Amino acid sequence: MSVSSISSTVSTTVTVSGNASVTQLEKQLQTLQKEIQKENQSKDSTTTKEQVVQSLEAEVNMVQMQIQQAQAKAAQKSAKKSSMDSTAGNSISTNSSQTAAQTGSSSRQILDTSA
Repeated sequence: MSVSSISSTVSTTVTVSGNASVTQLEKQLQTLQKEIQKENQSKDSTTTKEQVVQSLEAEVNMVQMQIQQAQAKAAQKSAKKSSMDSTAGNSISTNSSQTAAQTGSSSRQILDTSA
């Protein structure tokens, strides 16, 4: 009986572990923690409890790693977007400066030719 609950929990982890969002992973983490609490309160033998809890804790660790990876990936995307935005801003200000410099030199040339 305990073995089937371990198998169903493991298969759940495998299907969610693809490209799950942080929210989905956090929900899965909460579910696993509840399962650990239930197992600790169950009337299963000590050996069975230890096996089930150990398996669930391993899954908790996997989900926590997936959450960290998803958060790191999101941070990288955010940093990349921010970098691209600031590069675009620099490009605009550089073009404005060049236009102002060209306009200034044109004015000087006009003044120079009239003198």
